[in-house]
Amino acid sequence: MEILQLRYFYESAKNESFAKTAQKYRVPLSSVSASVKRLETELGCTLFDRHKNRIVLNENGKTLQNSLCMIFDELHHVTQTLSPQTPETKEIKISVRALRNEITDHIIEYAALHPQSIFKTFFDFGETDFESYDIIIGDDPEKYPGFDYFEFTSKRILLKTSKSHPLCGKKLHLKDLWNQPFISMGEHTSTHKMLTDACKKEGFTPNFIVHTNDLLCYNKYVQAGVGIGIGRYHPDEPANRNIVNLDVVDFIARQTVYVFYKNQSAHGNIKAFLNFLQSKVTY
Repeated sequence: MEILQLRYFYESAKNESFAKTAQKYRVPLSSVSASVKRLETELGCTLFDRHKNRIVLNENGKTLQNSLCMIFDELHHVTQTLSPQTPETKEIKISVRALRNEITDHIIEYAALHPQSIFKTFFDFGETDFESYDIIIGDDPEKYPGFDYFEFTSKRILLKTSKSHPLCGKKLHLKDLWNQPFISMGEHTSTHKMLTDACKKEGFTPNFIVHTNDLLCYNKYVQAGVGIGIGRYHPDEPANRNIVNLDVVDFIARQTVYVFYKNQSAHGNIKAFLNFLQSKVTY
C-alpha cells in the first residue's frame, strides 16, 4: 500500500470521480483507476460501487475516507512543524539521456506528492556541457567525471519492427538484416552505438534511413514498417499490437542506466528527489 494510492482514493472519494483526480494530479485516468483497484485488492474489499458512467462511494469507502481525513490532517500538521517555514523550491535541472518515458512518469508522480517542486528537463543527446545540471540520467559513467551515481535499471535490448514485417516470427541472425533499413534515435545515443558495433562485427554497416530524437516519432516509424528499431525489453509493459520484437538469436545486448548527481549539491529538494528515484530502482 502506497501513500499515492491513498491520495488518489481520497481525492476520488471527495468528488466521486476518477477523472477529476487524474486532472488534479496530471496523470492518465487509467493510472488513477488502476491504483484504486490495486488498493481494493490489497484491502480485500471494494471502495466504490461502479456504474456505467460514474462511481459511488460505498460504506467501505466511507470508513476509509473518514480515517484518511484524520491521518492526512495530522500528517500535514507534522510536516509543517518539521519543515522550514520557507520550504526550498530550488529548480531541479535534469538532463534525461535515457528512459525518457519512465523518468517523465516519475517526475509526474513526484510533483503530485510535492506540488512546490520545480523541474527543468532537457532531452538533448548531443549536449556535452553537463556542469549546470543537478541530475543526469544516462548510461555511460565515463561521460560525467565529477558526478557520483547509482545504478537505476538494467534492461535487455531488442530489435523491434512492424507486426506486418516479413521477418516477423522467423529465427534470425544479425547478418540476415544486412540489407534492411533501420531507424535511429541519433548517433549520440548508446542504442545507436550498440547496434552499429554489433552489425560491424558481422561485416556490415546498418543502413539508417531515419534519425529522430523524438520518441513518439521514432515509434511511429517503426510501427509503420519504415525500418527496424531498437529498444528496451519491458515484460510488464502493455504490448503495442503493431510493434513486435524480432527473434535475432545472436544479438545480445543490455543497457544499464544510472542516475548521476553532484554530491555537494545533493541536499534539500534535490536530495529528496534522488531518494525518490532510488525507491524506483528496478532490474
